Amino acid sequence: MIEVARIAALMKAHHLNTSELAEIVRLSPSKISKVLSGDQKFTSDAVGILIKELGIHPNWLFGYEGKPESVMYLNDLVQRSEVEKLEAKIRELKDELGEVYKQLAEERRVK
Repeated sequence: MIEVARIAALMKAHHLNTSELAEIVRLSPSKISKVLSGDQKFTSDAVGILIKELGIHPNWLFGYEGKPESVMYLNDLVQRSEVEKLEAKIRELKDELGEVYKQLAEERRVK
């Protein structure tokens, strides 16, 4: 279920009133009012439109990530493949650093 606070936050972030949001998600303004009051839920089509048209991150929209008042967009997130590349580079650098420390320790023992 999508929290009303998240809908309100995305409306604020995009400077949308009830009628404008209704037009975007192809619902009536009265349906949007009922969603905002918590009496009804968005249709799955409306949720899909929010994600696609406004670029809203689905994990944020459904409350799995982020604060309700801070809208998260798909473009804000680093791609998983990029994260994996960076993590691999960090592991590689840690291994190299470990080898340098071993060499330094060996050199000190020899002296």
